[in-house]
Amino acid sequence: MKNDWPRQVDPTLRDSHSAALECAVRILARRDHARTELALKLQRRGFGRAAIEAVLARCRELGYLDDAKTARILAAHMATRGYGPLWIRQALAQKGIDPDLIENALDCCGDEADRARRQLRKKSTALGRQADPWKRRQMAYRYLSGRGFSGAVIWQLLEEI
Repeated sequence: MKNDWPRQVDPTLRDSHSAALECAVRILARRDHARTELALKLQRRGFGRAAIEAVLARCRELGYLDDAKTARILAAHMATRGYGPLWIRQALAQKGIDPDLIENALDCCGDEADRARRQLRKKSTALGRQADPWKRRQMAYRYLSGRGFSGAVIWQLLEEI
């Protein structure tokens, strides 16, 4: 099977709504995308502005394109992978998701302190090798802040240690 990724659109069909819709459905079949993200992918494949706007509207009508659902799915996925709200907020904003939808998605992710505590437990072996308690706290702080947890939650956890 010939690998034609990224699939280029025949120049005569670039403004065709049906070709753009076919391409959009193929993209959305792999995973959910935000509206802005899908528009950018269609633009990169050579579709015109009118075709992209029509396809985005049609995908929304069909229920294929829902930024709120996409934000919830991606936020939950990143939260289960051990990322904090700062990291998740930034990642969703880069995908062009509205800030209000991001905040709603973050509300569904559960308690930040519990997630940070789980991440700290995973790192406990490496932290246990450090004999100096001050350096151990610094390592823990750097690790959790790098994963997007807030300073207040990190300090709370460090006080528990």
